[in-house]
Amino acid sequence: MADDRVFSINDFKAGLDVRKTPLTAPGGSLRILENAVLNQGGEIEKRLAFVHMTDMPSSYKYLLGRSDGLYAFGVGTGDAPIAPGLLPVAIYPQNLEAPAGDTVYQIFDVEPFDDKFFVLGRSASRTYCWYNNLLVKEVDGSLSSGTYARVWKGKMYRLDGKYLRFSGVNNPAQNDPNSVTEPGAGFINLVLNDPEALKLLSLEVYYNSMAVMAQLVTQIWKLDPDLTKDTLDQVLRVGTVSPKSVVQFGTGDILFLSDSGVRSLKSSALTLAASITDIGSAIDLLLIPLIRDDLDGALLAEAVIQPIQGRYWLSFRETIFVLSYFPAGEITAWSLFRPGFETRQFAVVGNYVFACDVNASIFLYGGVTRAEYDSSKVTIRTPHMSADAPTQSKRIKSVDVMCTGEWAVSIGMLATDVDAFELCATVTNNTFGIARIPFAGYGSHISVHLEHEAPGPALLASIHLNLNEGAVG
Repeated sequence: MADDRVFSINDFKAGLDVRKTPLTAPGGSLRILENAVLNQGGEIEKRLAFVHMTDMPSSYKYLLGRSDGLYAFGVGTGDAPIAPGLLPVAIYPQNLEAPAGDTVYQIFDVEPFDDKFFVLGRSASRTYCWYNNLLVKEVDGSLSSGTYARVWKGKMYRLDGKYLRFSGVNNPAQNDPNSVTEPGAGFINLVLNDPEALKLLSLEVYYNSMAVMAQLVTQIWKLDPDLTKDTLDQVLRVGTVSPKSVVQFGTGDILFLSDSGVRSLKSSALTLAASITDIGSAIDLLLIPLIRDDLDGALLAEAVIQPIQGRYWLSFRETIFVLSYFPAGEITAWSLFRPGFETRQFAVVGNYVFACDVNASIFLYGGVTRAEYDSSKVTIRTPHMSADAPTQSKRIKSVDVMCTGEWAVSIGMLATDVDAFELCATVTNNTFGIARIPFAGYGSHISVHLEHEAPGPALLASIHLNLNEGAVG
């Protein structure tokens, strides 16, 4: 005899998770979660809009955020102005000295040092470094080179092939190891500690140490203003494919994009020894093909920590991978943003998050009010769930949805075709207290596919299915 019961889907805490097949994926996970995030309560919220603010001249190659505004960097730009447009903060053009007889086509890193900047860029033949907008030189008068930089304890550390180079104390342009007034300049050949360190890619402060990363290896160094006290603590057999994906997260851990997906460099609470966790394993099957097929895209991937909620954003071409991490609510949830452009840089000023695209257009997440929405399409899909009875046939009698905003609700019940869905209803706000939505579906597994594409905010909290179990089709 068939029995009636209500099957509720009100746990989305696992977020986007494609590790298993749609028929075996765990409860609380989703097969698709686009243009939305998990909030602290575990409900799904539509993302804010990316609002166009202004356009920079193409001669500006990099955008950086500081507490007092945005800084735009270009080489040989002269006095080319930047229209403020709708920007709610000031924008300060920075004109870098042009190298004689060469053309710089990319600026790939800017590191603030007090009220000045250390900048790294490249031409078709080599890399360059600037400090206070002037080209940095070595002791012999040749121009300095480098690909990534990080300030630590009053010195500028930069990567240059297999070398970790560092300036004298309090002067990023001081490269003379014999300087008496600004001592401490020098270099370390990191390939002597591991042959995989031939091409160093990124640096990040790791608690009281520095993580120096190549593609397949990470070295943990204790670095001191007195270079004689520099010591290697640990070598880890994992690295990064994307220098700008490496950021501090939480209370000192580091997130980064590796060959196998997003990983976390964590420490033991007792020893501070580093270890690697697979915080991004839920989306590995999405990221690994992108990394494999588009190495340039991986190299240009950019990460930022969103203020207030502390979410990790990782841009890869026209997609932003978003991690919502709220330990108190046991939430570790990935989702995707499709902003409609390819991100070149993120820039944070206070609680504003700006994105600069490859055409030098500047967008502000949430607009000036940080509460603006657009009509971006939100897509949510659950796994095909068995309701704890995978071999038992079920008939759906009706559906209820707890939501805000307008949603198209479709249901799939074919275990042999997990992409087949039938529109059930279009609902606006929750359906409790009104006539139930009828649906005549039949099968052993149930998946719900929802889409929202309208102005304004939207939220999905729960879905409730009135089942008739053991029914005969």
